[in-house]
Amino acid sequence: MKKVYLFLLSLSISFSALAREGMWLPQLLAQLNYSEMQRMGLQISAEDIYSVNQSSLKDAIVHFNGGCTGELISSKGLLLTNHHCGFSMIQSHSTLEKNYLKDGFWAMNLKEELANPGVFASIVKSLEDVTNQVLEGVDQNLSAEEREKAMAANIRTILAAEKEKNPKLDFEIKDFFYGNQYILISKAIYRDVRLVGAPPSSIGKYGADTDNWVWPRHTGDFSIFRVYADANNEAAEYDLNNVPYTPKQHLKVNIAGTNDGDFTMVYGYPGSTQQYLPASEVNNIISEYNPFRISIRDEILAILDAKMRVDEATRLKYASKYARISNSWKRWKGEIIGVEATNGIIEKRKEEVRFTKASRKIPAIAEYEHLVPEMVIAYERRVPLYLERYAYIEVGYYGLESFRHLLAYSKLVDLKEKNALADDLQKEGERLALRLEGFRKDFDADLEAEVAQKILPLYLDAIATDLPEIIEELKSKDAKARAKYISKLFAKSPLADQGFKDLLANDPGKAAKMVLKSEAYQLSMAMYKHFISVLNPAVADQDAEIEKLQATYVKALQIAFPEQAMYPDANSTLRVSYGTVEPYEARDGVEYESRTYLEGVLEKYVPGDYEFDLPSRLIELHNSKDYGPYGENGKMPVCFVATNHTTGGNSGSPVLNAYGELIGLNFDRAWEGVMSDMYFDTRRCRNIMVDLRYVLFIVDKFAGAGYLVEEMDLETESVAMRIAKAEALKAEQEKVLAE
Repeated sequence: MKKVYLFLLSLSISFSALAREGMWLPQLLAQLNYSEMQRMGLQISAEDIYSVNQSSLKDAIVHFNGGCTGELISSKGLLLTNHHCGFSMIQSHSTLEKNYLKDGFWAMNLKEELANPGVFASIVKSLEDVTNQVLEGVDQNLSAEEREKAMAANIRTILAAEKEKNPKLDFEIKDFFYGNQYILISKAIYRDVRLVGAPPSSIGKYGADTDNWVWPRHTGDFSIFRVYADANNEAAEYDLNNVPYTPKQHLKVNIAGTNDGDFTMVYGYPGSTQQYLPASEVNNIISEYNPFRISIRDEILAILDAKMRVDEATRLKYASKYARISNSWKRWKGEIIGVEATNGIIEKRKEEVRFTKASRKIPAIAEYEHLVPEMVIAYERRVPLYLERYAYIEVGYYGLESFRHLLAYSKLVDLKEKNALADDLQKEGERLALRLEGFRKDFDADLEAEVAQKILPLYLDAIATDLPEIIEELKSKDAKARAKYISKLFAKSPLADQGFKDLLANDPGKAAKMVLKSEAYQLSMAMYKHFISVLNPAVADQDAEIEKLQATYVKALQIAFPEQAMYPDANSTLRVSYGTVEPYEARDGVEYESRTYLEGVLEKYVPGDYEFDLPSRLIELHNSKDYGPYGENGKMPVCFVATNHTTGGNSGSPVLNAYGELIGLNFDRAWEGVMSDMYFDTRRCRNIMVDLRYVLFIVDKFAGAGYLVEEMDLETESVAMRIAKAEALKAEQEKVLAE
């Protein structure tokens, strides 16, 4: 532990433009960030934020289903996260008759809460540096393969020992700073998570794709779940006898509001960032990778959007998929604009020139004078492979659901070809029949065939490396022949045969023959095998070289610029970022305020529109100004922005005030600053949050579920007022002592 503390402390925090940048490890805040956080307004101790010896804020922070963040907001396990984080669960419970996506859902008691098989919530118990143990016996004389094997063996030993000591917990080891540091994470995983409440999409997804990544924002992006445990308050699988979980700590909710300049802290699980990329690779992203992926998703989204706008059944089926596809599509566009607007590539090149000059002066890094050019060459060599890889991911995985689904039939085909036991074949057929039923619930074969006509040719034009015969043959066809082939492909797919499900259940051997004979299956398998067997190994070789160069670069930066703040890239581990509520200038002549209000929601209102329609009840509440205790000066706050450094995975993260109380729910970033995963600029990077007063207003006044608010601990006094009182009391005490 000491070794790594020294490594990080030697980075010496810089209180300049980097002051509010970063996603920091919570166990190191006391050593690295606490003084700055205090100067910015923090009123609690570092131990209050993270502790393994006593309850702390970390005990209320939840990794929600592995992809989002949530927070515990009551002593009865009530969990708050984003609407889009709970979207697939809300959708899974929705039908045309009970359309919870459209109408919302509210459980008015525990019995009405809805179970969600497979959904889990994990809570970190401790974070411990194990770098020395992971690297024990690993030296530079080992080959890359030997090094990986030795480290993997060490990791297995550490995890096995921890599991033996604490069998009820789960453990993982994550690497940081490109393998320069390793941390052991212990956590409890709760697998009984039930849906409690969700506003209609006209609130929770208000603005939909038009407003996604955009400020000003007016979205009530929240949903509510409850975590259940066994009778001993231990993590458990779903069981009717489980009871609401009693957390070691839950967040208080402050409804006093915020002012510009107020301290904010985001606590959560940011997914992935690439802060230490060289300028050349940032250029590859915005000039090669992003435009290519955008072009494929342009085609998919245009077709889906046209059908969803005129058909409610299609909209219900494809709502989640459309949101998934459009989210990254729009972010990639924003990254291009953000990097260009901030001269991000030029600024990164300046840093690289500065590093190269330093390497000529500092003996300890003299050998790295040519490190940046070596990185440029390595990244450039990888470009064609990445474009081919993205072609499959965008077309064969995200774009064509049926192709991805057909891969599941490989085991059935294999069993048939190997003359497996009839019982094994029957079990697999029945399993696939159930899977097919679920797949068809949210699938439109005609719509996918239309999508395929647009995007399969894009895949074929991009792919080039050691192609299997079926892809080579299709690639050689002209446009007319390709179109004819694709039409036949979908018309004769087993998924288009209405009797296929019964065949799977009743005669799986015959179903297997039907699958194997299908050109749709043959093509999907050929594409997948090419991706796995050809592209991935080639990419892995390039990635290994790049990873080694990046690890060296990060180490060398530490030596070259000991005054520069450095933090590990996000990797879905628990982090803290901090900043202040701030307006910003989006572009020349356009300045945004830091807050939005319900009147802005009504200004965007378009009756009947799938993005900007509103429930009549919300309009009534606005017209009557019936905001309860949640309004502010006759207005209802909706969203606000701050300078916190966030990314994907921070969706649902709690936004805390100077006292560690919940004031907002993080759900997005402003489009002008989404390049923050690669290049953070405090002038325009803003995280977007739902004001907790709007959340409570919707729960209480709109939904009539005020009993949920009664579960929470509310604070009504502002941070400024409490600080003023504390200072007045201190002054009075000093006066008494002086007398």
